[in-house]
Amino acid sequence: MHLAFDTSPCHDARGVLMGSLAVPRLARWFTKDRARAAPAAPLPVGTVTFLFTDIEGSTKLWETQAEAMRVALARHDALLRESIGKHAGHIFKTGGDSFYAVFRTAPHALAAALAGQRALHAERWPQDAPLQVRMALNTGTPELRDNDYFGPPLNRAARLMAAAHGAQTLVSEATRSFCGDTLPPGTLLKSLGEHAFRDLPQPEPVFQLCYPGLPESFPPLRTMAIVDATPSIAVLPFANLSRDEDNEYFAEGLSEELLNVLARIRGVRVASRTSAWSFKGKEIDVRDVAQKLNVVNLLTGSVRKAGKRVRISAQLVDTAKDSNLWSNSYDRELDDIFAVQDDIAQAVVMELREALLGAQPDAAENAQVKAEVTAAGSGRSQNAEAYTFYLQGQFFKSHLTREGTAKAVECYERALALDPEYALAWAGLSRALVDQAGQSWVPPVEAYGRAADAAERAVALGPSLPETYTAMGWVRMHRDWDWKGADTSFRRALELAPGSTLA
Repeated sequence: MHLAFDTSPCHDARGVLMGSLAVPRLARWFTKDRARAAPAAPLPVGTVTFLFTDIEGSTKLWETQAEAMRVALARHDALLRESIGKHAGHIFKTGGDSFYAVFRTAPHALAAALAGQRALHAERWPQDAPLQVRMALNTGTPELRDNDYFGPPLNRAARLMAAAHGAQTLVSEATRSFCGDTLPPGTLLKSLGEHAFRDLPQPEPVFQLCYPGLPESFPPLRTMAIVDATPSIAVLPFANLSRDEDNEYFAEGLSEELLNVLARIRGVRVASRTSAWSFKGKEIDVRDVAQKLNVVNLLTGSVRKAGKRVRISAQLVDTAKDSNLWSNSYDRELDDIFAVQDDIAQAVVMELREALLGAQPDAAENAQVKAEVTAAGSGRSQNAEAYTFYLQGQFFKSHLTREGTAKAVECYERALALDPEYALAWAGLSRALVDQAGQSWVPPVEAYGRAADAAERAVALGPSLPETYTAMGWVRMHRDWDWKGADTSFRRALELAPGSTLA
């Protein structure tokens, strides 16, 4: 059987795309066309091949360049619809910026993917919205019901697409087998070895579609073979959207509090504050940040504080899939801030566990997570003003300057004047005094003595808090030179916060 393939890039419409008059026209076309997902012709049954596509990094583009992205997406849709249609494909569903197409034969599906990638690669995208599309091909026998497909073949296609990078096309062993030698001229299916996928019983061979002129080098696939099974997360400093820049301490402190709560949840690995805070105030690419921090998930957000009212927005991003797992906003009184922190922490832990297990936790697991988060949040002061001074102390202490450390000591002392039983404030005071003594910013003997007293008080008031043992460890190490005692304290802190690099 002879099959003729058209793999040339689709017609060039750069002038239309870039022209100022094109934006409204393309936007109108985009709105109408993407809504028309149901195929006009009957969908094929039996053994078919699926082509799944997805734009990498689309979340950031929509957030930062919405108008450019709207126009670019319209062009993206036109190119893919043309490539799929030319090779007898049917688009049976769209979702967000993803296309789900089906073909009667594997060779036609592969040719459509190649034509689509060539067209996308040849296109001159708006500078603010360059599109990189990942694709996946899989062949199987699904169930067709109500103009939609169900079954394992679709699951495998979805797993493949999630493992791919922008501009990369992955091909399953089944599709490669059904293509045989019937490949477009110049096309190569490069073996990437066997890879393990979530919910699949055993590793499966994966191939990459290669063609002259298309990108060929990509990072390792995002599969279970290279991903730590432990849920990992970094909490980035929340942005301060308050009119008063002096409220920066509150946004940063809230982020650190969330980090500390998550670090105390067993089964979750949390990047250190020092590493995460290095990206503060910088333009970031979430995937690049996650790679540098060796985590998969990022928790980001913003805080707007006005008087005793606070608005907190938080978002949990799965950087491996470039998708938002969860987001929410809270408008509360400052007195209710701990409930907001617990709500965010509980939602994050639940989403991480669901992503790992591939199923929604049941009622018992929900109750367990709630109990863990509540326990992890122990040690807080119920005095809102004391809590505010504590956050200010944490903020100034992190500056590691003579002036900043002195302000930190003052803030901790003011917090303790309002709440003498505040274990975390005692721990913070001890750490700040050790910093002052170590740098000889104050007489060391006096400062070390006060630091030791504060650490002992912290441990007595908060024996289940890792921060108190960390404070004691610093005193034993810097004042007493008691390395064994310091090691014991730090190990105890890590037992209480196993996911943290606190100590």
